[in-house]
Amino acid sequence: MILSFFIHYPSAIPSLYSDIVSFWGRAWVQQGQVPYVHAFFEYPPISGLLIYVSRIIGVNLDGYYTTFGVMSIIAAGVLAWSCWRIAKKLGSRLSPMYFLLPSMIIYGVYSFDLFHAMLIVLSLQLFLEKRKSTSAFMLSLAIATKLVSVVLIPVYLIELKELRSRLKYLVVIAISLGVVLLVLAVLNFGFLISFYQYFKNWGLEDAWYVWIFQNPASWGYAKIFGLALMGFLLLQTYTLKIPFMPRAFLALVSFVLGTYIYAPQFNLMIIPIVAVLSIDSPSLFFWDTFNALIILTWFGSSNPTMAGTVPQLMSLLRVAALAWLSLSVLARYGIKPLSLLLQYIRRYYSSLRYAVNKEIENG
Repeated sequence: MILSFFIHYPSAIPSLYSDIVSFWGRAWVQQGQVPYVHAFFEYPPISGLLIYVSRIIGVNLDGYYTTFGVMSIIAAGVLAWSCWRIAKKLGSRLSPMYFLLPSMIIYGVYSFDLFHAMLIVLSLQLFLEKRKSTSAFMLSLAIATKLVSVVLIPVYLIELKELRSRLKYLVVIAISLGVVLLVLAVLNFGFLISFYQYFKNWGLEDAWYVWIFQNPASWGYAKIFGLALMGFLLLQTYTLKIPFMPRAFLALVSFVLGTYIYAPQFNLMIIPIVAVLSIDSPSLFFWDTFNALIILTWFGSSNPTMAGTVPQLMSLLRVAALAWLSLSVLARYGIKPLSLLLQYIRRYYSSLRYAVNKEIENG
């Protein structure tokens, strides 16, 4: 993390791009204004709070970045400690090498994803340690940092066998997020609408299917395709008979395989789960290396979001390696990918045959 801190330092030569430094270019950040109240910010409230605290403590660009960097290094320490606790609980081998993957260094002190990863892992740890309410609260904080982690909610609910426990877990999440949303609504109700519209109008960002939908005019259909794929993968993940941690891993993978925004820093929320599961497939290193190369080749392309560019080639190869990695995880738990695929095909044709017969019966 110290290395990550220095390679993104604003006055370093060369200095690698980071989101956190780019935010300083916004007038409201330099002026120390409150996000969501004085200015629109396209991230959930915990992320906005991190920006605001960094600016108020840091005052100038170097101080702002240093404050954020110190908080990131602390978050990395908590993340590592929490992973150690989970590995100890699972009886798995936690190698430090997982935390030296390229994405951990390049995207560590970069944006809010390290904090998001920390909160996800703390939530998983607390759940395994039977501290369910605190786990739900941590998951709420994760969602309030990056919305991605909302796909983990069914993973927890599936693991909770009693209806009362499930309702209690949901109530803690609902109250925690409700308080945050209520505060935002009181301060600036229009933010919630602007937030929705912002991402509704956002184009494809490092989504693998940009190679299918190459014309930006078709990206509305691309988003429908991606959401349908995500829904299908999540449904299969939730119904698989596998343990809690690999299910959490596959839920996050299902999200990034279907989402139309798979920014490379998203890998930080998956790597810790890979670490505690001790996944040692060669695909892991291909997946993360291609992911790191997205930002390293980004500024060499005139239009890096489009198919045919080097960053999007890296994005495509990254997804292929992630699919390979996911299949290796399934194989570990005795699920053969080919058998699973044939099972899905049989289900599809059974449903189709049923629908056709109904149509014939109804004339």
